[in-house]
Amino acid sequence: MKKSFSIAIDGPVGVGKGTLAVALSKKFGALYINTGAMYRTLTLACLREKIDIKNEDQILDLLRKVNIDFKINNDKSQQVFLNGEEVSREIFLPRVSNTVALISPFPQVRREMVKRQREMMKGKDRVVIEGRDITTEVIPDADLKIFLTADLKVRAQRRYKQIVKNKIDATLDAVLAETQERDRRDIERETSPLTVAKDAYVLDTSHLTIDETVKKVIEKMSEKGIV
Repeated sequence: MKKSFSIAIDGPVGVGKGTLAVALSKKFGALYINTGAMYRTLTLACLREKIDIKNEDQILDLLRKVNIDFKINNDKSQQVFLNGEEVSREIFLPRVSNTVALISPFPQVRREMVKRQREMMKGKDRVVIEGRDITTEVIPDADLKIFLTADLKVRAQRRYKQIVKNKIDATLDAVLAETQERDRRDIERETSPLTVAKDAYVLDTSHLTIDETVKKVIEKMSEKGIV
């Protein structure tokens, strides 16, 4: 196994990026960075501080003041912290979900986030990072680039289960509509849109369990000489 490696995972909502990333991180003792949670945490901070979500300068100024951190529990679930306060559940509340897509497209905000993500990776031997612009923008020279995909209805169902697990009220139809809208915004945004890197390993998880997904990725890692 290589002493150092970087794995970049992209894909739309509900494909299992986070679950895969956490599993790989735990198995190989790698730093895990959830970039989507970073944007959600920033959104929560903006809502709390009553920042004008249409004002990029105000959002950027707040971003530079807040601290966002992660921790993985023994049960492989992730905890997200905003200035030391755990906000793992709160960042999935409807008010955050309905606002994050308005904040994340701002070019200066994305550039600052990418800068912060690269700083988090600096000096780390092993890194697993996931999001929507990881293989194309954040770490285009990753040892392994992965693009996960899955059927829209399957993704919405997974997302719905995650929301219910966090004890947040929702309907499957509403989650399906939200998933479609998020796909549209991610693909159509001008800055760092969701795209498939030319050299990415594309894996459809529609009919795969997490164990099967992890197995396939480890096989690809082996092909790449990482393990």
